[in-house]
Amino acid sequence: MDNQIQNFVDNVVVRARTITGGTVTDIRSATRDAAGKVKSAKGTVHEVGKRGLKLNEMAFHYLDQLIKLQLKFVEATFDEGAKRLTTAANAPSFGKLVEDQVSLLTVTRERIVGTAKETLGLVKETRKGVVSLFKPVAKPKAAKKTAVRKAAAKKVSKKAVRKAPVKKAVRKTSAKKTTAVTAKAA
Repeated sequence: MDNQIQNFVDNVVVRARTITGGTVTDIRSATRDAAGKVKSAKGTVHEVGKRGLKLNEMAFHYLDQLIKLQLKFVEATFDEGAKRLTTAANAPSFGKLVEDQVSLLTVTRERIVGTAKETLGLVKETRKGVVSLFKPVAKPKAAKKTAVRKAAAKKVSKKAVRKAPVKKAVRKTSAKKTTAVTAKAA
């Protein structure tokens, strides 16, 4: 009886080692894979950080330009307002007052349009800067694959454009109709 118990215990121990040995090996392999992925993610994190710093720098640069543009607009508005008031105070007649105010209105409109164009130019420049910052860098291998894919797509599209052959039965039917129409016409 002791031999039977001993054999049973030995079998259980062998099975337990087999099961746990495979599991431990799988866990070690998965852990190595995870460590490799964590190491490779370091470069991605570094690149994201670099781009974030560049974006921050760009934002401050363009914000600085925008604030200067707004300051220029406000200063010009005050200057033109003072000029309008001075012109109104010095106008010898109502007709001259209206004439001077109309001429100043043209100057004001041109200044506002100019400032709006400068602002739109700044917005376009900002957009280009941000887009270029986040545009993915093309790798040479990817470009070669793309060229191969395009060539393959052209071959497929040429095949798809070709006309399907016309069945002979359809040709005979159309020939009979043509003959019947010709006979009636004669």
